Amino acid sequence: MPKDRAEVVISPDLRGRQFSPPAPLPPSPAWLRRWRPLPKLVGLGALMAACAQVQRLTLLPLVWVLVALLWALSGLPLRQGLRRLAAPGALLIAFVALLPLVVGDTILWRWGSLALRWEGLERALCLGGRSLALLALATLLVETTPLPALLAALRAVGIPDLLLELAWLTQRYLQEIGAQWQQMQRAARLRGWQPRGSLWRPGPALRQDLPFLAAAVGTLLVRSYERSERVYQALRLRGYGKAPLLPEERAGDPCSWAASGLAVAVALGLVWVQLGG
Repeated sequence: MPKDRAEVVISPDLRGRQFSPPAPLPPSPAWLRRWRPLPKLVGLGALMAACAQVQRLTLLPLVWVLVALLWALSGLPLRQGLRRLAAPGALLIAFVALLPLVVGDTILWRWGSLALRWEGLERALCLGGRSLALLALATLLVETTPLPALLAALRAVGIPDLLLELAWLTQRYLQEIGAQWQQMQRAARLRGWQPRGSLWRPGPALRQDLPFLAAAVGTLLVRSYERSERVYQALRLRGYGKAPLLPEERAGDPCSWAASGLAVAVALGLVWVQLGG
């Protein structure tokens, strides 16, 4: 063997092992998720208060540009946001649908006794757009902040502990009820039950399913009541009522408070533009 050829010495501990490239690092969370809960609550709360003051239709595009920018910084999928806003949006449309027909004197279109009025249309668009913007900002706050951290931030701004603990326990209780309902449906399907109707298409098939659904809901209520008693006893054994249930809010970093200051400045500017017009 030539002397200039380097010999590779393999350690006995490494023989037979398969080497793989290192796993890629997980992507860093979106900026809105790195925003500390208390500064985020202050900043988004100021923006929601400013959006609630908007009364001019010309300011709504500015509000929605701001909402779209924050949504892009949150990393949440757009489809998820549209799905979350679908039900409130339908309710708002049903609520404001009559305003263009009954409010105002400037008629844009008439068909028989029905008349589309500009004042009512402007009020409906302003009210609907403003309300959806508030719901979008609230969704961003809830979706990008863990619930215990959000409740701790709310306690830091003066919300009573009793209300916050009730909110936390209610959320956990609803999760338990949903899990038990899915388990009961899965068990019923494994025993041969197949849903024949739908709430969206009432008819004879749905009426055939009503006895089973009524029995399942009754069983679920009884199980949830028994589960709530066991959970309460477990909480009392672990010292519930003697120590705070929620964690303490840690101090936010300077970048988070700087972002909150920017959000408050934008909110004040929006209010100034609204009052200046």
